[in-house]
Amino acid sequence: MNPTTPVPPTAAPAGQSMVDFVRSQRQTAAYVFLGLSALFLIGTIFLAVRAFRVPAAVEKPAETKAEDEEKPPLELPKAEVANLKRPSYMVGWIGCLAGFLITVTIGVFLQIMPPKPTVEKQQREARVVLLSAGGLLGAALILFGGFFFYLWSDSLTGWLDKGETKEMMWVVVPLLMVAGGAGLVFASVQPARAEERNDLTIRRLVYGSNFAVTVLLLFVVLVVVNVVAKRFPAKLDTTETGFYTLSDTTKKFLSKLNEPATLYVIMPESGEREVNDVRQFAYTAQDAAEGKLNLKFVSPVTNKAELARLQEKYPRLSRDSLGVLITSGEDEKRNAFIGFQDLFDINPRTGAPQGFAGEGKIMKELRFLADNEQKPVIYFTQSNGELNISSTPGVESIGGSAMQLKSFLEKAYLDVRPLAFPIKNPSVPDDAAVVIVAEPQTPLSNEAVDALRRYMNHPVKKGKLIVLAGATPGPNEKGMTKTGLEGLLSEFNVRLGNKFIYSIPTERTPDFRSVLVAFSRSAANNPIGQALGRDLRFRMPTPREVVPIQGSPAFKADPLLMTMPGPITWLEDDPVTNIETIIRDFNNEQVQIRKQLTDGPRSIAVVVSESGGGNPHGGPTSGAARLLVVGNSMIFSDRVAQSGRTPFTFDMIGVAIDWLRDRPALATEAETKKYKEYQPPEPSAVDTTRLVYLPLGLAMLLVTGLGTGVWVMRRK
Repeated sequence: MNPTTPVPPTAAPAGQSMVDFVRSQRQTAAYVFLGLSALFLIGTIFLAVRAFRVPAAVEKPAETKAEDEEKPPLELPKAEVANLKRPSYMVGWIGCLAGFLITVTIGVFLQIMPPKPTVEKQQREARVVLLSAGGLLGAALILFGGFFFYLWSDSLTGWLDKGETKEMMWVVVPLLMVAGGAGLVFASVQPARAEERNDLTIRRLVYGSNFAVTVLLLFVVLVVVNVVAKRFPAKLDTTETGFYTLSDTTKKFLSKLNEPATLYVIMPESGEREVNDVRQFAYTAQDAAEGKLNLKFVSPVTNKAELARLQEKYPRLSRDSLGVLITSGEDEKRNAFIGFQDLFDINPRTGAPQGFAGEGKIMKELRFLADNEQKPVIYFTQSNGELNISSTPGVESIGGSAMQLKSFLEKAYLDVRPLAFPIKNPSVPDDAAVVIVAEPQTPLSNEAVDALRRYMNHPVKKGKLIVLAGATPGPNEKGMTKTGLEGLLSEFNVRLGNKFIYSIPTERTPDFRSVLVAFSRSAANNPIGQALGRDLRFRMPTPREVVPIQGSPAFKADPLLMTMPGPITWLEDDPVTNIETIIRDFNNEQVQIRKQLTDGPRSIAVVVSESGGGNPHGGPTSGAARLLVVGNSMIFSDRVAQSGRTPFTFDMIGVAIDWLRDRPALATEAETKKYKEYQPPEPSAVDTTRLVYLPLGLAMLLVTGLGTGVWVMRRK
């Protein structure tokens, strides 16, 4: 190169103007950071006050009824009134506090620390300040943007599935926070790159910032993927069905057999699926019984002599009988037979098996034989308009009909009888195994309640009671009808609520009169929850609260069913007819407090056991089972069985009776295992909205990220 040729000026490093501003205008830069810290502090205080605001206590209405003055009401904790935006406020004030700490630290540092003696050192310090401030603030934006995206994930469903464009903002804002945070980190790194090769500390800060933002972006991606997976579940489930696995209740029942039993499986030796299913079940049951269940296969072709012996000993076996013969006891005198066709759920139109029902049916027969073929007597009270078990099917009384529930229990070898209390000297029969009071339309008389009290407090028999108490409106649709059992239930540590529960309509519970219900955590220790499965979720119409309370130390009450947390519920003194007006009134915070608006769980059903017993840790099954109270009766009535299919709630009553009688709880209908054929969805059933917006959004996020990375690398 010619020495006289002028050398072109070197381009200023990226962000040099910001470095010069912080270096030369140190006090001004400090004021800028302190001003930002003041804004963050104001936001912190405002959001913290919103998050920790404690609702005012609800004044207790004066008691006016003389019958309530006789006994002082129990002092119970009020239901927590929900601050529906509290999670967002909590994340918001914590995020603002993080921003305040970052900016005030930088501002104070610039304000009180003297500048470095040389220009080079001042520039280095300015680069470190910009990198620290931008990196920390950007990381906070990414982190809290991910939190907000998770908290506001309901808006993703509302926007993409329902087309509610106003919900788009609550999806876009967190993503913009993430993108802005990543951009702020990248921008703060650029001024420091001028000293990256020459300064070890700055090089470590640059690489550390890149690593931190990569980790945070990966965290956000995982949050987004989990939210999308949760809000948009796959339509096709190809996971293992556990078809040949026994239920936990069946395993427990078989492991606790008091005397030996034998299964004679009378079937031809063939490779058909139905025959293999019966054979596989028999082997699995034998393993679970731990030596108490004998298994013998009898082929009509190769074991004719053995089959003839069985037909001679057990006349119920005909010459062409195929199925399972069950015998109990050393002498094998008690016996039952289930035909081959009865072991399967048969399609009524095609006549082809569509599921294996043998587990529940065989266990039901085995349990009956273990009870010495004695049917326990179950009484339904019938004096106050309760669910009727005596009328003609399809003809309901005032309280409705439970004829199908009665038939279901009778098929489970229970002797179901009506119990009509006389006006004078009512009593519970001595042969009562369990008494059920199902939705009385008028309060039970004091004499009838005393009869139940004597039955429950019998020193030897220790009565067993099931109360199904729905929310029945009083005269002229005002208030709620009392059952008359409130005092008796309180003696067993159960409070029966007197208000109607309603739920703000959602996608899962569109009817405000229904609530989404699931088993409580304590149900994991109760045979009812174990038999029906704790993952059970269902909608319960018009329920009322049933709450365990602290009372008599002789009994322990635990929640069994609770409303699921998330959906918003509230309490009303009278039935609701105009839901729009009610929801509008919720804009008033005092109305929220008065009606106990909450997104937390409410107890809907309670089980009561005697305290102590064999479990040193207590728990709902620590002592003898005594009582089940459910704040609903409709789910057990004929109205829920109109579709022709036996509802699982019938199983709930059957299992509860087993639990109260201290017998292994067995769910019969729930054990039917359906044959499934997995097929891809029809084109008309495919959600094109998800196919368009979801891939497009993910593609844009991927392209933007890759482009930003390439740009940063090219700027080095």
